[in-house]
Amino acid sequence: MARGTQAQVGLISAGVRLATMGAISAATGMSNVGKGQYQLPDQSWHPAKMWMEGLQRVHLQEEGSKKKKILLAREVQSLAVGTDTFRVVRSFADPKKPDKQVEACFMKQIYKGGGYLLAAYQWGGMNSPDWDGDGLMISHGTEIIAVPVKHQEFERTMLALFGDHPGLAKQLQAGDLKAKHTKQIIELYVNWKQQSAK
Repeated sequence: MARGTQAQVGLISAGVRLATMGAISAATGMSNVGKGQYQLPDQSWHPAKMWMEGLQRVHLQEEGSKKKKILLAREVQSLAVGTDTFRVVRSFADPKKPDKQVEACFMKQIYKGGGYLLAAYQWGGMNSPDWDGDGLMISHGTEIIAVPVKHQEFERTMLALFGDHPGLAKQLQAGDLKAKHTKQIIELYVNWKQQSAK
């Protein structure tokens, strides 16, 4: 393993700082997302003030208008507010309620690169030091995978996805990495793949 890769892997196990997330509740009820832009499926962007109702509706007040309109998640591609991006994920079932699949819902983008999207369907407590990584999902190709929090399930899932990286495999098998490290795991893996392709 290259020295740079060893250092990167070491940084993951040494501890990571979670980016400060907005205190928007992912539960039902109305949350003021703020002023930003929404993208329609035709790829066009539109400025508006936005309020999210649960994970499946957004209330919009476009610039110059006093009226609000409501769009379902399936009618939108994404929302962008400041540095936050909310992507629409289709045919998603909360792993805690697998029998209740929704046609489309908003998720907060945590990382996007190398063909991977890491997003949160619960993000209210992500800035807490006690956050264990609950509420994350990985989208890759046509696969949507909920990130398990329990150690053995997490290790098995991550090894299936990223186990060809020798340093990550070693740390996962040693129990050094947890669900809250998923963003760093994917970043490291994507970077390693890109370096290997050169």
